Amino acid sequence: MKFNRPSIFAAVVVLVAAWAVLVVSDLPFGAGLYPRLVGGMTFLLALAVLIGEIRQMRSGIARETGVGSSMDLEVADEPARQRYGGFARAMGWMLGMCLSIGLLGWQIGLTVFFTLYLVFQARARWFVIPILAALMMLILFYFDQLLEVFWPEGFLIELLDLPFF
Repeated sequence: MKFNRPSIFAAVVVLVAAWAVLVVSDLPFGAGLYPRLVGGMTFLLALAVLIGEIRQMRSGIARETGVGSSMDLEVADEPARQRYGGFARAMGWMLGMCLSIGLLGWQIGLTVFFTLYLVFQARARWFVIPILAALMMLILFYFDQLLEVFWPEGFLIELLDLPFF
């Protein structure tokens, strides 16, 4: 049985998620809840993918990879802007999220990023945006107050030395 790339990747994710769950096992309940949930769900989902890949390999069913369609001349003739535009846009949003968190701190930066994403990328309706932004703030407040999760302050918050942070 020859392992393909998706099965190898799923196996690596299973191992990393299992390692992550073991690393946070010594943390107190409140501090380790989120990493345990994320690590546990990642472990279970990657394990399900790995089992599916192994079953598919054993049954001998050929997987449609889509490689042929990406090698067509029509795709190769596309301008780079069309081919890589979505990737560049996603990387720009990720960079913006990192910058907003670094400058404003986790809670404010993530809320600002989320709101800007809803406005400019998701093009959400105007009445949905404040509801979702408020929901995001409530979730972050929940993690801050009830689970006592430490949120790092941003560069501008430390520089301005605001009293409420």
